[in-house]
Amino acid sequence: MTFWAAAAAVGAILIAVFLAGLAPAGALLRSGSRGSAERAGWSLLLGAALLALQTALGLLFGFAPGWIPFLLVAVFAALVSLAGRRRTLDPEPSGSSGNAAVRWRRWILTAAVVAGIALYSLRALTEPMWSNDFLAIWGLKGKVMYLARTFPSRLLPEALYGFSHPEYPLGLPLCFAGLASLLGRWDDHALALLFPALQIATLSVLFGWLRRREVSWAVAASAAALLAWFEPLYSGFLTGLAEVPLAAALLLFGTAYSDSLEGETRAGGRLAAASLLTGFLKNEGILLAVASGLAAALRRRWTTAAAALIPATAAAAVGRLASRGASLRDFDSVFLGPRAGDLPSRFGETVRAALAEPGLWGWATLGCLVLLFLAGRRTPFADRLLVLAGVCFAAYLVAPVFAVRGPSWLVETTLARTSAALAPLVAGGLAGRFRSL
Repeated sequence: MTFWAAAAAVGAILIAVFLAGLAPAGALLRSGSRGSAERAGWSLLLGAALLALQTALGLLFGFAPGWIPFLLVAVFAALVSLAGRRRTLDPEPSGSSGNAAVRWRRWILTAAVVAGIALYSLRALTEPMWSNDFLAIWGLKGKVMYLARTFPSRLLPEALYGFSHPEYPLGLPLCFAGLASLLGRWDDHALALLFPALQIATLSVLFGWLRRREVSWAVAASAAALLAWFEPLYSGFLTGLAEVPLAAALLLFGTAYSDSLEGETRAGGRLAAASLLTGFLKNEGILLAVASGLAAALRRRWTTAAAALIPATAAAAVGRLASRGASLRDFDSVFLGPRAGDLPSRFGETVRAALAEPGLWGWATLGCLVLLFLAGRRTPFADRLLVLAGVCFAAYLVAPVFAVRGPSWLVETTLARTSAALAPLVAGGLAGRFRSL
């Protein structure tokens, strides 16, 4: 099978995955044209979750993952979603797009978004996924689950394969294995099409959520266009890694968390679903869910706290079982005990390494973000996304203090790419501060 034939087949599979997520997304989001893009993004991500679920069930109960199990899981999810669905409508958007200048502005912004997607697709599909972490972690585990039909902990002993990080969540490898099972082969070139699809889903959720929160079309589209061109996240290097799907899941979590704190209908269900997704993708997602849940509990918003905490905690527990209790290899708790006196110097080293990391263009970008923040107006529903991004970034600055190989090593190898996954949260938060522009 040629690359183009395989890519076309993966594209068709992703359409089926999108269709599988339509009913669950419809149950979690209200109907109406204003939120249609947001529902479309949720549909792809929930469909991918169903694909990973059927793969996990197949490995657990000994049947081969494939089309029939996937369709059964999708039909079951649709029946459950339709049974509990209540139809409520979003108000239709007001205003006219008949003005010629407005139409031209919309065409230009739409073209900018499409061009950003096309550019990332070119980066992602030029060659097979090649990043070191794809080969050693995410792709390795996905390939093992597809070919051996077993969990990695059964085939990759920690003593020999510790480099694969057995303690990492298995959501992305399960999705890789599920796509390969529907394709009928492992093709780490064609499977890369998943990542532009995730980019499209992220942009759809960002645009749709901002429009649903009555942010102007121009501001919402501009935010989507800028994010589409954000190369530190949508790069060839990160294709195959968990940062791109995590960025999408963090945006789902942040928007649902903000909506839930305002008591919006169905927001609790969205938050629980997003918490589960983040928990199964990366440990950073579990951290955000726990921190957000505790913050909601302090405010006595018990429903929000439970929706944020319980699914991610359950995902962490399942991950511990799947990895057979593998410990975090990059961190050492000795710095909280016998070597606690080293903490100040190690934190200083972390700060120095972090200040040297961005470079000229990085500092220029950060400066622009600060100016945008200062130019905007206080908007609670959007500011919550910025707070969540800030909490995550603060945790990323603290984590290197406990790194086994030293703070500088962890900052230089992970800070830029883990921080890049916060870009959708930042884009949504800043755009929301310009809602009436």
